[in-house]
Amino acid sequence: MGNFSNTSTCCDGASGGNIPWAVTYALMAVAGSTANLLVIYLVSSVRRLRSTSNAFIVNVCAADLLLCAFWMPQEAAALAQPPPPAAERTIAGSLLWLGLLASLFSHSLVALNRCALITKLPAAYRDLYRRRNAAAMMAGSWLAAALLLLPWLAGRGDNSRRPLGACSQLPVVGPALSRGCSAPASPYAGAVTAAAILAQTAVLLGAYSRILRRVQVSAKRVSVLNFQIISNLPYPFARKDRRSRFSVSFVLCAFLLSTEPFLWVLLFGLFQPVSTALSNLAWLLFTLLFVLSPYLYTRKNEEFKKSLRTLLGIELVREPTGVEPAIQAVSR
Repeated sequence: MGNFSNTSTCCDGASGGNIPWAVTYALMAVAGSTANLLVIYLVSSVRRLRSTSNAFIVNVCAADLLLCAFWMPQEAAALAQPPPPAAERTIAGSLLWLGLLASLFSHSLVALNRCALITKLPAAYRDLYRRRNAAAMMAGSWLAAALLLLPWLAGRGDNSRRPLGACSQLPVVGPALSRGCSAPASPYAGAVTAAAILAQTAVLLGAYSRILRRVQVSAKRVSVLNFQIISNLPYPFARKDRRSRFSVSFVLCAFLLSTEPFLWVLLFGLFQPVSTALSNLAWLLFTLLFVLSPYLYTRKNEEFKKSLRTLLGIELVREPTGVEPAIQAVSR
């Protein structure tokens, strides 16, 4: 992978320009860790949330938590002070890439699960997503990430192959953000990450396209963000169709906007230099996905909202009427 900017070394110590990025990482670490931990806690402690569909969301949150709670604080510290020793950089880079790949694979599993839940018959869905099968899928996402990490770790052992200025904890895009130095990254790391993003994009486009088609023709209107089927609506079907299509489009656009800029930076960076500002912006958008994914998956889920209100001690004065009837979850 070529340099993003110049070829000067960046290991001479921190500069004042790194402080805003360090603060940004610190804030993202707090927000992302809180959101992902909250979702994991609610699913594990609230019985009605213990469904197969929510188990896949927890798998995503676990991967994102690895990045928000462990990698982001280390990167913030690296930006605010002189770089740590090589061994610490390797550990931090391993955590980053393991969580990054596991997160991408887990998002694909959520999309496939959501598509099967909505487009297949309940009996076929239950047969496909038995507890053992679901556990094997989630374990496979972590195993695949770990196997793809091994060649990069083996390459790190050869110090003679490390380019000048490779002081970052980032195994994919090179030095830490805003250091204004060269961004040499392993061609293997860049190619594998780009391939993982491409695969995730293909899965998401295929799954959500099928969901949109199903929503448009289904006799029962489907709430695709909380895996629930809604019947006997007190308002015309067309209104629910528009809301469902908007919800699906919102989630899909959020994934595309956060992943595609970084994908193109990786692809162009394999052949020619990419500006530091562009690569920094693309990487920042990509890392926002680790912080916001709990919100994307739970923003329309009434069970999560009720459980969160209960956890926070917030009691509703009265239930809203005339909006939606009682909703029955379909997946356990």
